[in-house]
Amino acid sequence: MKLKFFVYCSDEEKIIKDIIIAASAHGAGIYGNYSQVAFITHGEGNWKSEKGAQPFQGIVGEVTKAPVARIEMTCLSKNAKQIERAIKQIHPWEQVDIEFFRIEEI
Repeated sequence: MKLKFFVYCSDEEKIIKDIIIAASAHGAGIYGNYSQVAFITHGEGNWKSEKGAQPFQGIVGEVTKAPVARIEMTCLSKNAKQIERAIKQIHPWEQVDIEFFRIEEI
């Protein structure tokens, strides 16, 4: 079964590249004779780091707005756990959500 996944990160070229490479090392982003295929959307993130947080960006107790990128890639479901682990190992944020969705074949 094929999945599409989304992950958010700071909108920094090196971080985006590292995430794509880490995911691709476990089979993400393969389309025929192409690899490291990803769609990247740029936007603005908003958050407040609460007491006990160790934010990559921003100051505890204050609202932060910063450039954020959303990376979309596809993978086989059998590789999803490995991809998730690989991304979380290199991602600089304390909390990393990776959302996987099944792609329906017609």
